[in-house]
Amino acid sequence: MARKTTRSIRASFADARQAIAAQQEIADPAPRDARDGIEAGMWEGAPFDRLPPNCPVVPLGVQNKLTFFIDALGQFLSFDGMKPADLIRLFRTTPNFTYWAWPRKKLINVDAETGKQNFMINGVEEKKAIMCLEKAAAARGPFDPSNKLRGRGAWRDSFGRLIWHSGDQLWMVENGKLISSAPGEVDGIFYFRAASIMTPWPEPVPAEESPARQIFDMLRTWHWQRPKLDPVLVLGSLGVMFMSGALKERPHAGIMGDWGTGKTALTNLIQSVIGDVLVRAENPTEAGVRQRMGLDALPVAIDEFEAGEDNSRVSKLVELSRIAYSGGSLLRGGSDHKGVEFTSRNAFFCSGINLPPMKPQDLSRFAILNTRRLQVKGGAEPKAEKDWGRMILRSLMDAWPEFSPLLADWRTLLAGAGLTGRGTDTYGTLFAMAQLMLGAENMEDIGLDTTEPKKLGELIAEATAEERALQGENWRECLEHLMGAPIEAIKGGNRPTIGGITEELETPYAHAADFDLSSRQEKLAMAGVKVVQEADDTLPAGKVRWLLAVPPKGPLLAKMFQGTKWQQQVWFSALKQGPPDIVRSGPRGKVVKINRSAERCLLIDLTAYDKLMEGDA
Repeated sequence: MARKTTRSIRASFADARQAIAAQQEIADPAPRDARDGIEAGMWEGAPFDRLPPNCPVVPLGVQNKLTFFIDALGQFLSFDGMKPADLIRLFRTTPNFTYWAWPRKKLINVDAETGKQNFMINGVEEKKAIMCLEKAAAARGPFDPSNKLRGRGAWRDSFGRLIWHSGDQLWMVENGKLISSAPGEVDGIFYFRAASIMTPWPEPVPAEESPARQIFDMLRTWHWQRPKLDPVLVLGSLGVMFMSGALKERPHAGIMGDWGTGKTALTNLIQSVIGDVLVRAENPTEAGVRQRMGLDALPVAIDEFEAGEDNSRVSKLVELSRIAYSGGSLLRGGSDHKGVEFTSRNAFFCSGINLPPMKPQDLSRFAILNTRRLQVKGGAEPKAEKDWGRMILRSLMDAWPEFSPLLADWRTLLAGAGLTGRGTDTYGTLFAMAQLMLGAENMEDIGLDTTEPKKLGELIAEATAEERALQGENWRECLEHLMGAPIEAIKGGNRPTIGGITEELETPYAHAADFDLSSRQEKLAMAGVKVVQEADDTLPAGKVRWLLAVPPKGPLLAKMFQGTKWQQQVWFSALKQGPPDIVRSGPRGKVVKINRSAERCLLIDLTAYDKLMEGDA
């Protein structure tokens, strides 16, 4: 349990002061009262040459027919042709300002001695007000909300500093102290006001007071397939969910298990930590998630993320998660036949029984964690104590400068163990985030000693090998399909495969005379391919290298790839992605006659391919 210390008592008082400050009333003097010595409607540039001084509404810019503003409350609003009623929305907290800035005056009398005209304000010159605001927005030029607006969650500024947007406040840690400000423009980016969510703990959270270890110990009570690694990855995922918008890559978590394995209880624990930062949905659609998140960088927990008879719904969610991983943009058609752009920077925490169909590039963005039937049933579900989430958030903000070098170390460690590309990004981010929360001492205590990178890397590589095996390379998947698909043109009995026919030819440096080539070539021709032999000075005397010639087109190959992502001759470009020692293309290819048609073919070195497969095994 996080202890009640003098520090936590000070934090409670700091919370109270912050709440009092937030309740201060917004000044909005009566319309007839002068503001900074300026009478109503008499400011320089009135009524629409420039904005009135201290205008509570901030024009952001324009995009086609749309005009964008930050209203007097700090919220983001857009209008397609402003109307008088829109002024009420923009100035809803300062309605008197519109009467002062654009007053409609009625002459009451004229002073007989001075000749001064006395007016009463009986309305707002609405057209002039709209013209003023539209002109000010146009002066700022084109505006792209997807790049210049930020909602709630964690963000990085251009200097790499962390900003936590809690809806009604922006928070940063400077020199160990937590500072806050109202939402607004920071470094050219507008952080608009929204409903408030979790705020960071007011005081620094040292390691001995952080609840990260208690949360980790709770996670260990689940029956994981990889008990040494999976709780660490879930804890790292928790950190990713907090820091989602500030990360370059935000790995997602997929919790898979049969009923009775505690998936719902696990999501409940995560929610008890993150609280209102987490958006939780059961069986949602992609459009629902996208529209709910808007410009927020908040995490999403999805229940019933699994395969079914119709996978169209979950496939779209997978596509959204793929884009969110690196903060990409999604384009959708609008009602006015113009594209609408959505940028997603949300981390996904998904659970289900059966993993939905996912392409290799999608699997590489997820940590798939399998739970087994709980060994002990009954009892209360593990649940975070009050303010644990706020303390975790503050500890992450304090430690944020350490994250980039820590991530670089983990990427190096994992690359040294054989992980490549996105694998180092996904697992590196999760392990780095877990270490940021636990500290090096706790990492060593739980069996992940970062001072022995070679040993640790080998442990992780071995434990994740099965999962990463599903993340096959495109060229290999294509070649495996080619090798494994039955040759449809052969009628009767068991239809052979190309791989089965050529298996004996994969024997290193076989003698050409050892095989009945004519029968093999006849069967391969029915698939639209052919084997050719090659001899050179590097081979032992009398021995040859066997190569499979694959043409760029042909009806038999087209039928074999029909219904796959490599159909319509895509197989040729896919195979060309293979390493040059296995796939020879371009000048290293060869013109081969297959079924009386001569084509420049790719050449697959069967021995080199066999060695690759043996190495993976």
